Amino acid sequence: MSQISRALNYLAQGLTLAKSRGMRAYVVIPMIFNVLVFGALYWLSGHWIGEWIAGLTAGWQFEGSWSFLNGGIHFLVNAAVILIWILLLGLFASVFTLGVQLLAAPFMGFLAEKVDVQATGRPMPEESILAMTARTFKRELRKTWYWLWRAVLILLVVLVIYFIPVVNVLASALWFFWSGWLMGMQYIDYAADNRQTPFPVMLERLKTRRWLVLTFGSVVLGLTMLPLVNLFIMPVAVIAGTLIWVHELAPGAVPPAGRIDHRSSARPE
Repeated sequence: MSQISRALNYLAQGLTLAKSRGMRAYVVIPMIFNVLVFGALYWLSGHWIGEWIAGLTAGWQFEGSWSFLNGGIHFLVNAAVILIWILLLGLFASVFTLGVQLLAAPFMGFLAEKVDVQATGRPMPEESILAMTARTFKRELRKTWYWLWRAVLILLVVLVIYFIPVVNVLASALWFFWSGWLMGMQYIDYAADNRQTPFPVMLERLKTRRWLVLTFGSVVLGLTMLPLVNLFIMPVAVIAGTLIWVHELAPGAVPPAGRIDHRSSARPE
C-alpha cells in the first residue's frame, strides 16, 4: 500500500511541477507537437476516407418510381462518413500515445533532464544534442522490441483465457495491468536513459518496486484513454516518472525528504 500511495503522490507532484514557470516551455512544446501531429493525421485520414466513400457512392442514384429512396441513400452515406470520423477518433485516441512517444522522445528527454537536475542538483553527462537525439530514438526502438514480442505472448494467453468460462473475466485485467507495467517502464526510462543507465539494469531496478511502477503506469494508461487528456498527460507522466527514478530507483537514489528507505542498500548495482 505504501508503494501504491507513493505512485499517486508522484503523479500529483508531476502535475504541480508541470504547471510551474520553469517547466512550462518543456510541457507546452511537446503538447503543441502532439496536437499538430494528432490533428494533421486525423484530418488527412478522415478526409481521404470521406472522399473515397463519396466517390464510391457517386453513382448510387435511383430513377423513376424508386427515386424516393435517393434521400435515404444520401442520409446513409452521410451517416457512414460521420461514423468513420468517430471511429477514427477512437482509433487515434488508442494508438496515438505509442506513436507520439517514439516521435517526441527527444522532447521528453529534455523535460526529464530538467526535472532530474532540479531534483538532484547533479549535472547531466556531457553529450551533444545530435548524440542525445540518436540515443533516445535508439532507446525507443529497444523498448518497442522489448514489449512487442512479449505482447504477442500475453495476447495469446489472453485469447486462451477468454474462452474459459468464469476465468475469462481475468483476460481484460491481465492485458490492462501488463500494459500498465509497460507504461510505467516507458515514462521512468526517460530519466534512466538520460543518466545512460543500460536498459537491462533499468529493468532490474523497476522490479524492486513492482507495485510502485505498476500503479503509476496503470493510472497513466487509464488517463491516456481519455480524449484530450491524452494530449497533456505525457509530460506530466514524464515528470512523475523522473521523480520516481531519482528518488526510488537510480543508483545512489536519495528518498524524498521525510521518508527513509531502509531497503536502498539492497538494490542491485
